[in-house]
Order: sequence, then structure tokens, then C-alpha cells
Amino acid sequence: MADPQEVPASKKRNDPTSQLARGELVHAEVKPLDLSGIPSVIFGIVAWAVAFVVVLIFREDLKKSGDEWWLWVTVAGFGLGWIGLLYCRRRWAAIQAGHRSALED
Repeated sequence: MADPQEVPASKKRNDPTSQLARGELVHAEVKPLDLSGIPSVIFGIVAWAVAFVVVLIFREDLKKSGDEWWLWVTVAGFGLGWIGLLYCRRRWAAIQAGHRSALED
């Protein structure tokens, strides 16, 4: 005799959430590509610097429309990028020295 609590195969939900709840899906252990974060932050700093130059080119148009504050947004992004770079470099040095786990954050 069949188990009364067993759901027939046709009535089983096949969405990923249900499969995960039943233990049918397994997450693969995937390591991040960039553990240090330094290349990403450098890219961000360069992007803010390019944005600053673009805003400088259109500064007169921005001044006429009252949007000159965009210049300061790019300056802030550039400055905060340097702070982020210092943080990432210190963090990466601590990981390399063995004082901190790479998965701690």
C-alpha cells in the first residue's frame, strides 16, 4: 500500500524554491573572482575622474540649468574612491598576512 503522505509525482511543485526546500537543489561553493577588491575600486576611481572631465566640459550648460552641483558629486565619488582603495589595501594586506579570513566580511 502507498504511503498516504507521499505526494504523487504529478502534484509535486517543481519551482526552484520548493526543490531547495526538499533538498533537491544544492548550491555550489563558488569563490569570488576578486578577493582584494582593489581592481574594482581603481576602476571606480577612474570612472569618477572621467565623469569629472565630462562635467567640466558641460559646466556652462549645467550652470545655466542650475545643475552645477554635479561637479561636486564627481569630486565626492573620486575622493571616496581613494578612501575605499585605502580600506581595500589594508584589508588585503591583513588577509595576506594571515590576520584575517578572506571570508570574514
